[in-house]
Amino acid sequence: MKLDEIFASKAHAKLIQFLIENRDKGFSQNHLARMTGLAPSTVARVIANLENLGLIQSANLEGVKLITLRRETKLAQTLTTLHEELKTITKP
Repeated sequence: MKLDEIFASKAHAKLIQFLIENRDKGFSQNHLARMTGLAPSTVARVIANLENLGLIQSANLEGVKLITLRRETKLAQTLTTLHEELKTITKP
């Protein structure tokens, strides 16, 4: 897997970061758009890509599609560790 597959755009990075920071929760596509400031159509495109990579999963709950991080995957665990490590680094 290549980094440009995971971080294909700033929108990918923004959505991945939000899902990692809220990894114990599920969100609707519209809520993700509101919380990240991304257009709903952009969120839909990124979600499709991240599902193909196996990083996220979706489930229907009473007619609402909830998106969650697949925390058990090696990719999610690696990105979560990277996210936590990056928080400890200060800019020069």
